[in-house]
Amino acid sequence: MHHYTVAQEKSRLVLTKKTGDMKLFLNDLDDLHQWDFMRNQQVVKEIERLRVLLTTTNQQRESWKVRALMAEAQLVEATAKTGNKGGGAENVSDVRYASLKRYLAKRFHPDYAPGQGIEKIVRNEIFKEIWNEIDRLDCATARSAAAA
Repeated sequence: MHHYTVAQEKSRLVLTKKTGDMKLFLNDLDDLHQWDFMRNQQVVKEIERLRVLLTTTNQQRESWKVRALMAEAQLVEATAKTGNKGGGAENVSDVRYASLKRYLAKRFHPDYAPGQGIEKIVRNEIFKEIWNEIDRLDCATARSAAAA
């Protein structure tokens, strides 16, 4: 941002680029303010362009995460189906449950949850509530498996 220096030379202001010898002659202070205003407008436009790009990139990343998790679930399900023919694979509902558990952990766990401030707090509370229910289901499944 500070690539230029201003000096007074022969009753006018001279804007000199620090890395070169280019001089922009300014007849008065208003010219300097106008030049600064135009530069600030360019910076504001660039910031807005980058903000839009960031939002788009974040949306694409979230979309890709969901697609990857869905593809992983389909792969595991297909593996389970072909494995069931051989006899030793997990039940498909168990595979789906494990896939759902991974998805929820990746989406809502406090260490991975996107967002800031209140959004992050809300995601954390949702995670706690959902994970308590998952733990309860896991314990019930373990007890029923041990009883059988």
